[in-house]
Amino acid sequence: MNTLNRHPGEPGSTTVQKQICFILLPGFALTSFSLAIEALSVANGLEDQPIYSYKICSLLDDNQPGNVISANGVPIEVSHGLDACDNAEMVFICAYKGAASFEDPQILSQLRRLSQKGVRIAALSGGSFLLAKAGLLHEKGCTLVHEHRSTFAELYPSITLQDSIYTVNGNLLTSAGGTATLDMLLYLIGLDQGKTFAHKVAQRFQQERIRSGEEVLTSQRMLALSMKSPCLGAAIELMEKSIDQPYSIEELSQRIGTTRRNLEMVFQRHQDTTPNRYYLKIRLQHARRMLEETNLSIAGIAQATGFSSQSYFGKCFKDLYDIQPSQLRQE
Repeated sequence: MNTLNRHPGEPGSTTVQKQICFILLPGFALTSFSLAIEALSVANGLEDQPIYSYKICSLLDDNQPGNVISANGVPIEVSHGLDACDNAEMVFICAYKGAASFEDPQILSQLRRLSQKGVRIAALSGGSFLLAKAGLLHEKGCTLVHEHRSTFAELYPSITLQDSIYTVNGNLLTSAGGTATLDMLLYLIGLDQGKTFAHKVAQRFQQERIRSGEEVLTSQRMLALSMKSPCLGAAIELMEKSIDQPYSIEELSQRIGTTRRNLEMVFQRHQDTTPNRYYLKIRLQHARRMLEETNLSIAGIAQATGFSSQSYFGKCFKDLYDIQPSQLRQE
């Protein structure tokens, strides 16, 4: 490994070039793999010397390199076997087509060894199937590509499928694939190099128009929340997606793979409030925008923001804004 002097955080800081391995399974999702590689390459390009070094691995023998075919038929050259992962600090499992039925004791054994060593393992698209087969997701939640959720739930009913675009469980990360891969890589880069550096990487993708400006700003906000706590970011993301039919805090906790008590502690620590109050404020802010920007009836707005009655909506609105919805509409 190479020791580099660089300045993503404090001036004069010294860090070690991180060794990363990508394990490609036949039928892997090319988009997820490519975005992960591209994010690391952009991070390398922002520094005088590379900060990440990566190898492409598979079940192929080191002495017999070859190609692994992606789900869309594109071959990717592989030059390392699984043994290359032994010295890695992070390993990505790239799987998609056929992931549910994929069986190989060598890979499962390697994943268990890596996890026991504390190596960070990130599963892209359908990679959660491999973590589940290896027994690494016991009593943990995970994320995977949307079209495989029903199959996963059938095979592993005890593992909670989370609604967030990626999930963090200690040294295990799982992603929904596609462009969600970029969000997860920004989170990982932020952990390694700091939030400011991760935002510089995100900005490069904004210039390439991979996401719209609004989407990038949202992604960066979620990144900042996740840097405080992955649990916090996942909870707020799910809250903002469920305005009209809000979850109970108990159900929301289960969906992001944590306990109600832990979620309450996280919100108290980082937001100085409870999850219930935070969720209510999000819904009322949304209601206020609808009052100011649309001609929907107050009853319709109350329903659209998850309130069981117009009177209760009015009470909550006045408690927060010191004005009734009808008065705001008149103004």
